Amino acid sequence: MARKREREGRDGSVAASELGSALAHLQERIARLEGQVFGERAIGTDGAAGPDGNAIFAVPLDGSVRVLAALASMPRLALYRAVLERPATSGELMKAASLNTTGQLYHHLREMIGAGLIVQEGRDRYALVPERLPAARTILGAALGIAQAANLTVGAPA
Repeated sequence: MARKREREGRDGSVAASELGSALAHLQERIARLEGQVFGERAIGTDGAAGPDGNAIFAVPLDGSVRVLAALASMPRLALYRAVLERPATSGELMKAASLNTTGQLYHHLREMIGAGLIVQEGRDRYALVPERLPAARTILGAALGIAQAANLTVGAPA
């Protein structure tokens, strides 16, 4: 209790210098954590792997796997392509993805919505989440680069 009184003023407030020091320490910890979580140490601003190129594997990636799984399906890519230009109805999406049943359609839509790539607008209208399109393009571009390097690029586009 005596220590607490030493740190506190008469009105119970913490000294400004100690508060500033504690705040600076917390900001430094947050910056380090954000660097690990968002891969700032793993990937530099130029896109090259940094000194800790494997830091991305040190964080939970289950959400990332969900996004990858959503994009790793030809019918889902066809659905995504269908909403690139404008929102579409379930009928338009079934046709675009060449699906035979509404059960198939809603299964794939549920995965795309769960991954945060598509949203439902109204009762029967589905749309792209525009702010996530650049990241989806990056993921697909990276996958294409790997596929081309491994001579895996055969077949029709999604």
